[in-house]
Amino acid sequence: MTDPKLNGNAPPSPVSSIDEFTSTPFDFIICGGGTAGLAVAARLSENPSVNVGIVEAGKYKIGDPLVDTPATFMHMFEDPEYDWCLYTAPQPGNNNKVHHIPRGKLLGGSSGINYMMYVRGSLQDYDDWAALTGDQGWSAASMKRYMRKHQVHLPYSNKRTRSNMRVQTLEPINAASPLAPEHHGTTGPIRTSFNDALLPIEHDFVKACGATANLPDMPLDAWSGDHIGFYHTLGAVARTGPNKGKRSYAGREYYEANRSRPNLKLLCEARVNKVLLDGTRATGVSVTFQGTEYTIRASREVIVCGGTIQSPQILELSGIGDPDVLDAAGVNCLIENRGVGANVQDHSLTVIIWSMQPGTITTDTLAQVPDAASAAAKQYVETGTGPLSSIASTQGFIPARSILSPSELDDIVQSIRAIKPVSPFHEKQLDQVVAHLESNISANLQLVFLPGTVDKDGVEHQRDLFRPPPPGEPVGATAALCLQYPVSRGYIHIQNNDPSTPPTIQPNYITHDADVTVLAAFLRWADKVSHASPLNTSIANRSLPDPSLDLQDLEQAKQAVRDVVVGEYHICGSVAMGDALDSRLRVKGVEGLRVVDASVFPNNVSGNIMSSVYAVAERGAEIIREDWGLV
Repeated sequence: MTDPKLNGNAPPSPVSSIDEFTSTPFDFIICGGGTAGLAVAARLSENPSVNVGIVEAGKYKIGDPLVDTPATFMHMFEDPEYDWCLYTAPQPGNNNKVHHIPRGKLLGGSSGINYMMYVRGSLQDYDDWAALTGDQGWSAASMKRYMRKHQVHLPYSNKRTRSNMRVQTLEPINAASPLAPEHHGTTGPIRTSFNDALLPIEHDFVKACGATANLPDMPLDAWSGDHIGFYHTLGAVARTGPNKGKRSYAGREYYEANRSRPNLKLLCEARVNKVLLDGTRATGVSVTFQGTEYTIRASREVIVCGGTIQSPQILELSGIGDPDVLDAAGVNCLIENRGVGANVQDHSLTVIIWSMQPGTITTDTLAQVPDAASAAAKQYVETGTGPLSSIASTQGFIPARSILSPSELDDIVQSIRAIKPVSPFHEKQLDQVVAHLESNISANLQLVFLPGTVDKDGVEHQRDLFRPPPPGEPVGATAALCLQYPVSRGYIHIQNNDPSTPPTIQPNYITHDADVTVLAAFLRWADKVSHASPLNTSIANRSLPDPSLDLQDLEQAKQAVRDVVVGEYHICGSVAMGDALDSRLRVKGVEGLRVVDASVFPNNVSGNIMSSVYAVAERGAEIIREDWGLV
């Protein structure tokens, strides 16, 4: 990739010029240089006989300190330099609030702005995918290989530190979840590691949750497909080498590491308008760059990797989708595919927030104590370690059945059974949701401990989601209570035929009472955690939900859920395999067109979805190579 303005010994540009890009005869065009798109591009371009082009709407941000520094991710939210700044339609289940949905608009996509929590789904999740797609290639046994392929786990030093935000000691601690080497990669691009600094309150929380759930032992390996229990999770952060302490994400690991390949080209700050069709075959894409529209051809395939929100938008703008939706938007329906934009789901969560006793240290302390903030910054600059290199790593999973009474569970199941499915695919999905609720081993509920104060109004503007109290006031801590297999379904559809207009995003959070009831029961359970040792000695009082609510009363807990609910950033399913796509990720009704990203999930998984997106991309790239004889 060269820049005609380069001279002397200046390095080549990492981004192609428009002239270079449009003059390259591409075999594959990838629409979206995000988490999945860059992984697919890197794997396809391993074969030097094919030319791969990536069209990315965001900027090239490799080396940007806001991206690299794990603790500064929130500063990128609602900044158009990094975030698409997308918002939902009003949420009827949440007092018609409009939610901000952060989505990465930069090379690397949402892997460049997310929380970096590295969590894998349960074995049953991928077996469910295999059942919904009719393809054992998506089963847990198969997907394990792709999990290992994208990961390299970095062992941590025995000199991990216990952080009190003011003093860093070298007291060794054993807080991380145990690991079994057979479940982890050793050569993959994405570097995973444990935090090297942990707060005492984080250990106390793990112990209190384990006592409350009668799960005192950590999982044997929470990345094996069984993550029931409480522990400290891995994060996508490098702990060794030149990028020590920095975010490990698709932009750096899948693209930057391979950008010298002559058969891999990248065009940034360019919008994909639509896929071009010749009859029922995709032949290329229409792209707008600096106000001018260009046509870019692909001799083999167009691969849409725009993510759960933009992938259905691109397909619908191309005339592929539900005829009723397209007609209302002023787009001629060329290929009928009613699965496009349907089946949208996200993990929904509510929160419980506590004010802490004097002397308790949380991340709020960094904002309240100037010396703590300056010390953390100095430590990070000099060593790449400490609080600024850390993620929110304390979490756990429990079965929903374990916190519901038999009658509560029966009522929830019956309410789901009463739903009239919109399709056979939807009916299978609902059967799987019920099976998870009835299971004694399903990781249906995720608890994430955030050692700081969350602002309940931040759901509408997530740049302000974490708002520490002013100096002199008690610091806080927050537990996010997350439902992994919601019943509620939403949609994402274009509003008109203008590619610059965001689609309507309607996740329909907690619009089915089953979701409200399960989250309320989880809130009831989490309220008990605050009274368990050793956490109880650090908590002064509950600040949210309102202390006047009795969370042991399920109806009052339901009220609290309806007042505060938010998506967990794990929106998926809008171009699902088994519905809009076949199991080879091909768009039904179209030749030479695939989708590879979180939109293809046929059902959501338990836990944060980043690892599953990487695994889908790795498998997707392998499928494409197989189908074209490029293996």
